[in-house]
Amino acid sequence: MSQVINIGSLAKLSRWMLLAMLLGALAMAMACGSGDDDSSSDEAAPAAEEADDELAEVSRILNPDSTYSVDDYIAAGWKQSKQYDDISTVPEATEVYFGFFSAKDIELRVYASHDSAKNAGVTDASEDIDQSFREGGQFGASNRGAGSVAVTKFKAFAVVGNTVMLCEQSIDACLALSDALGE
Repeated sequence: MSQVINIGSLAKLSRWMLLAMLLGALAMAMACGSGDDDSSSDEAAPAAEEADDELAEVSRILNPDSTYSVDDYIAAGWKQSKQYDDISTVPEATEVYFGFFSAKDIELRVYASHDSAKNAGVTDASEDIDQSFREGGQFGASNRGAGSVAVTKFKAFAVVGNTVMLCEQSIDACLALSDALGE
């Protein structure tokens, strides 16, 4: 008889433990879900604006009063891989480089001024990433940068001062590089 009581107690204890685990998992899922919305709105707040309403999730304009050179980006941790000689396909750009930061490809386009980067640079970058959206969306077929034979997935861009960065897969790597510039 004592074995029956022990099995009954064990079954009851197992049910309570299962219920506690389910409630704990539900509480964690709710906490994780609600925190994402709040933190993303706080992160987007610091002096950034979207380049275009249609591209709001994949573009930012930062540091409009700053002027940068490729050396500033290298000092911030961006690794230059190649400088393009023929930049005729990038209107108003004075220099175009390919490199990476945080294991993500980033094409850096340097302009004479922030206005030039914001106008001609945004138009060109929007068309470049827009092409990749037409080819398959956020994680679809890839798009090529200025004069590149290598296939790179540029899905976002950031205008930072007088430069435009094309970002692989998402805006995150470009935002991190912009932060590393120290503005």
